This record gives sequence, C-alpha cells and structure tokens, in this order.
Amino acid sequence: MALTAKVKKTINNGLRFVIALLALWFIYRQVSDPANLFAFTDSLTARLNSNGFFALIIIALLLMPLNWGIEAYKWQLLINFAERVSFKHALMSVLSGITMSLFTPNRVGDLLGRLLTLKHANPLKGAFLTIIGSISQLLTTLLMGMFALCFYIPYYQDIENEIHLGGYILIVVLLILTAVVMVSMFLRVSRVAGLTRAFIRPGWQKVRGYLRIMRRLRRRLLLKVLVLSAVRYMIFSTQFYLLLLAFGFSIPWFHAFILISMTYFTMTAIPTIALVDLGIRGSVAIYFLGLYTVNSDNASLAILAATTSVWVVNLALPSLAGMLFIYRLKLIRKV
Repeated sequence: MALTAKVKKTINNGLRFVIALLALWFIYRQVSDPANLFAFTDSLTARLNSNGFFALIIIALLLMPLNWGIEAYKWQLLINFAERVSFKHALMSVLSGITMSLFTPNRVGDLLGRLLTLKHANPLKGAFLTIIGSISQLLTTLLMGMFALCFYIPYYQDIENEIHLGGYILIVVLLILTAVVMVSMFLRVSRVAGLTRAFIRPGWQKVRGYLRIMRRLRRRLLLKVLVLSAVRYMIFSTQFYLLLLAFGFSIPWFHAFILISMTYFTMTAIPTIALVDLGIRGSVAIYFLGLYTVNSDNASLAILAATTSVWVVNLALPSLAGMLFIYRLKLIRKV
C-alpha cells in the first residue's frame, strides 16, 4: 500500500529525530567515559597555563573546517557524475554523513547520510562514486602507513644482524611494489570497470549502467581525488601532532608522523563503531607513541587527552553541525 505524502513526512521527521538523539547519546557516552574524561581534564588542568597551549588548540580547530571542506570538494567531484551538486550541498551532505556515522559499524552511516541528501541520483550509482572516495582515503592511509613502516622498523625494532637486515630490505621492496600496484589499480578504475562489464550478461542492464559511470572516471580526476585525500591525511595528522604538543607530549615531527601513521595504519584493520572507537584509538596510540618515551604515566595521559581532543574536533563537533542538516535526509522516498 502506497504511503501518503503526509505519512512519509511524519515518518521522515521521526527518523531524523531518532538519528539526532542517537548521535547526541553517542557523543555523551564518549566524552563522559571516566578514562577519557579523567585523562582530558587532568592534562587540561596541568597544561592550561603553559605557553602556546591555546594557540595550538586554536590552530587544530581551524584545520577542522579545512579538513572537511576538502572532503566535501572531493565528494562533489565524484558525485557530479550522478547528480550535479554545489559545494554547499556537498558540505552539508558530508556533515550529515558524519552525524549518521557515529553509531554505525565502521561508519557505514557516512555513506547513507550522504546519499540520502541526493534528490535525483540513483542510490547505487551514488554509492559506487562515494565508495571510490572512501577507497582513495583508505588507500592514502595504507600508503602513509607503509611509508612509515619503512622507518618504524629501523627506529623502533632491532635489525642489527645481517639476517634481520636482509628481511628488512625484502619488506621495503615488497611495500614499494604493493604501493605501486595499489595506486596503479586505483588510477585504472575505468579500465577495470570496462573489463568487468565484458563479463556482465547483456540482460543485466542496471549493473552495466553502474559500470558505465565508473568508466567515465578518468585517471586525471582519480589522481586529483587521491591528492586531496593525501592533503586531508596530512591535515588530521598535523592536528594530532599539535594536540600532542598542546598536552605536553614533546616529540619531533618526523617521529610523530611515523608513530601517528602507524596508529592510523593499525586502526584500518580493526572493525569498530564510534562508541568504542575512541577507546581503541587511545589504546593503539598509547602503544605506538609510548615507544618514544620512558615516562609512561604522564605520556599516556597526554596521548589519551590528545586522542580524545582529535575525536572531539574532527567527529563530535562536525556531527553536531551535521544535525542542522538532518532535515535534508529523505529516509522514506516514493514507494
């Protein structure tokens, strides 16, 4: 039975309200967690009057709109192949996606939040294009992690004897070859889609149509998307580094980049939802960044405070902003 416009509007409003409540509840659960709250307040009290504390916090905050602005532009470049959207629309869609991502496994709500703001695009076509953007960010994280691993092993592992040195050289060669293959495959998405299309039955017109969109993605565009992903990666890594300094964890930039990259690299292999994501991020960050210092207690507090702050700046605050645009979500469409 078809739903009337009034019923669909009522259901949409109800679902939007539930999404907002869930997002608020998850944010509250995260920031009120005793371990996170203690580390944050304790480090904040200790560093409040230190030189440069507020300057570092402000710079980290100012980088947040740049981070998500670049993500919105990247998504706009891709989604325009399915539906023309303005940068403003793209930014509101990205923020809505962040709101929905908080309480979904591996943040799949981010994909839904973006697609549900589109008016005309076929959802599956939009999903294909959005996933390409997500793959570019994942690929960047993996590439940066592999690059960091090349330095992590000699700096933080023992490779003094010849056998270990030979193994290290082999690892570096394999990492380089893997990186080249992954980048080449990403930049040849259109060719891969063309080859796949040849194996699709002629009767499966919808599937062939989705692959046709993929074939329109030229290498130059994909390279641009990959570069934008790399810029985003450097931005949120810099935010993490600035917040580490703000909370008193003194570490040279290069070592911080290695250990932060290893943290993100490891996190990509751990399936999570945002409710437990902060605790896992804190544990992984403490493990890697803790390798740099022997003052484990103070270092752990500073790392956990910085991790909590990064989460608040890059997820909690944007998700609150995203709640302003939940009214754009079309959760119940034409039946």
